[in-house]
Amino acid sequence: MSLRSDVETLFSKHVFEFIGGANFHALESGQASREDYTRFIENVTRAHLKSPQRLAFLFALAPPDVADDLAHNILKELSPKKDSDGAPSSLLKQLAVGAGLAPRLPELEALAADDIRQLIVDPLLHDSIKEVGLAVLCEITACEFMLIGVAGRIVQALALHCGLGPTTLEWFTHHSEADIQHAEQGLDNLMSYIRYHKFNETDALTTIEMTLGENIFIKRYFATQSFGHVTAEVARRNWLLQRSTHPTSLLPRFLSTAPESRHFAIR
Repeated sequence: MSLRSDVETLFSKHVFEFIGGANFHALESGQASREDYTRFIENVTRAHLKSPQRLAFLFALAPPDVADDLAHNILKELSPKKDSDGAPSSLLKQLAVGAGLAPRLPELEALAADDIRQLIVDPLLHDSIKEVGLAVLCEITACEFMLIGVAGRIVQALALHCGLGPTTLEWFTHHSEADIQHAEQGLDNLMSYIRYHKFNETDALTTIEMTLGENIFIKRYFATQSFGHVTAEVARRNWLLQRSTHPTSLLPRFLSTAPESRHFAIR
């Protein structure tokens, strides 16, 4: 297998762990509590509020054939208005406000800033800045890979169980409407970065495995919380079902509809 195939397989494995886990099942089925849904939206907002800063860091390290794509993404994120193919950070704040979290936004912005600051002050786990750049690019690419397939299911769950409308959920909807070619472009950029900075492929894969860790999607979106009252056996069956039915190309499998369940509104 090529390094690209190894990375795509690794991304897919983490996505299936994420959607096969107890927390995602509770979120999608309506077994999560009102507080669970609120914390989920808080976690998503915190995780992505500082995307422009991360992209700006990567721009300084980017190969020439990737720089234009990163520059476009930075400008898109910083744009005060939503354009035809962009999802600026304002949509993330729109999500938080629509979910009744406007009073919490200053605190979430401060926490997101602390996350960036921690990245700077923590001792380096890697030999050089190029490994740090690879880790940041890996996390961004993995999240985009996951959201292309899973964001549509999250939209359905939050609309059904939380009563959130299309305007509030536009950040998720934007990511769900990106096509598989966008995910392919992300993987292309990752491989270009690895070639440009002359990584040994084994070392590059090790850095990527370290970055993904236990599961960055679970870590970022669910943190340490446990949603609802989903038993380990239910979660295990859900995971085995997902695993047994997915084809080599995993993205289309994520587009199944959410089950119907109870409804309440976050206020």
